[in-house]
Amino acid sequence: MLTKRLIPAITLIEILVVIAVLGILAAFVAPNVGGWNCKQEVRNDFEQLTGFMQTLRSEAINRNKTMRGFIRGNRSVNRIMAFEGNKPNANQSCNGSRFTWLGHPRRNDIADYTFESKITNYPWFVCFKADGSATASSYTISRQCDGKNHQYKGQIFGATGFIEKLKYNLTTRKWDEL
Repeated sequence: MLTKRLIPAITLIEILVVIAVLGILAAFVAPNVGGWNCKQEVRNDFEQLTGFMQTLRSEAINRNKTMRGFIRGNRSVNRIMAFEGNKPNANQSCNGSRFTWLGHPRRNDIADYTFESKITNYPWFVCFKADGSATASSYTISRQCDGKNHQYKGQIFGATGFIEKLKYNLTTRKWDEL
């Protein structure tokens, strides 16, 4: 009895054609994935830095002490460090030296945060006071991805300590709210 073959035979040429087509598609997709990763990394750096600032503000209110975030950077890596004021006082000066570093291994209250995106427009430090107010300032994080400069800005309002998050729109050339 003869049986019909249900699965058609695939030739070597057909397999090679499929592999070639997949290779061509991969060549088009790979650069786009790399650009997407870069854009996502700068966005993540911005969100984590803004979260770090919001944590400092919350801790200032909870601890009833001034909290200072100190930004230190170089060409490749930026670092923000957290400090706590030594006196319970909502009006402690941010310029003084009476602050304790919270990222010390023995203390381990709030870990320092490092990131690779470029940071600009920042003061050397920002303070959040126990009443929720802050040093009015702004910081911008940017990175080159696919030949375009992707930028995010955090705007800290002094009276309230509120942090406004903005993204630079490359099409309209204006800052849009996130």
